[in-house]
Amino acid sequence: MAIRDAKHPIVKGLPAEWMHAKDELYDSLRGPAENLTVLATAFSDKSTGGTGEHEPALMTIAYGKGRVFHTILGHDVAAMQCVGFVVTLQRGVEWAATGKVTQKVPKDFPGADKVVTR
Repeated sequence: MAIRDAKHPIVKGLPAEWMHAKDELYDSLRGPAENLTVLATAFSDKSTGGTGEHEPALMTIAYGKGRVFHTILGHDVAAMQCVGFVVTLQRGVEWAATGKVTQKVPKDFPGADKVVTR
């Protein structure tokens, strides 16, 4: 994962790059992409049938007076055990509900060199 907007409350304090557990990677997303802020991307490797591009993975969408947090992470149980998934989902939900994030980044958050699961 590569953080693209390090100042956004959802990803503030996360490593600039971190490993995520084995998961599906949705690429070539469709839609108007209006009012969208990309928080993080994941590389879609051509060797596995991907696009060869960084694809949006964590994003926010302004919707009227509301806030939407969108993640492509967490396809199955193994992916949902990734600390990166758990933390970004919890922080994303808090932000969508309140506009703020009070949760600290845990010490076991993954880095660029290894996946961490619970």
